[in-house]
Amino acid sequence: MPASTVDRIKEEALLLFANEGYDGASLSKIAKRVGIRKSSLYNHFANKEDLFMVLVEDVYKRFAEELRGVVQNQHSHSTKNVLYSAFIKTTDFIRYDAIGKFYFHYAMFPPADLKEAVRELFLSFEEELDDVFLPIFRHGIEAGEIENRDAKMFLNAYYCFLDGISTQMFYYPEETINARKQHVWTVFWQGIKKR
Repeated sequence: MPASTVDRIKEEALLLFANEGYDGASLSKIAKRVGIRKSSLYNHFANKEDLFMVLVEDVYKRFAEELRGVVQNQHSHSTKNVLYSAFIKTTDFIRYDAIGKFYFHYAMFPPADLKEAVRELFLSFEEELDDVFLPIFRHGIEAGEIENRDAKMFLNAYYCFLDGISTQMFYYPEETINARKQHVWTVFWQGIKKR
């Protein structure tokens, strides 16, 4: 079934925002790539800001769904395996997918006029992720796989570790990143596992 006009607009806008940034992705360019007139965009979105924020929300939802899927598919595995699978899914999502590039770009450098709106959505998204990850850490503590400490502390460290490697992925070649991913994972796990 062919994609709807709204879906095509969102797809092309996401690619342009991911590759050219907010300022470089004009409505004219988006319309041209979709094969419609610029004025036709206003039948679907109030303006560029509206389109951008719809994409931000869509990307958050997709990212959260993918992480939930990883966790649910690993529910019978060890805490180490579940966290590692989520770590790999996150880094692959950000490095190889246009959606991930868009996510990282706007999370780090949102348009000035939309900074607060993006921040509010991000905080809401993080609360959703807390609901995914906190039970993993709590289970790991209860099962004796990780140290008996505050699960939220482990989660905050996990987020910071993910943010750090995600940033580096845009600066180094794949071989370097793959080695660093293994190194940071090893150090992270060694730091939280039950001794």
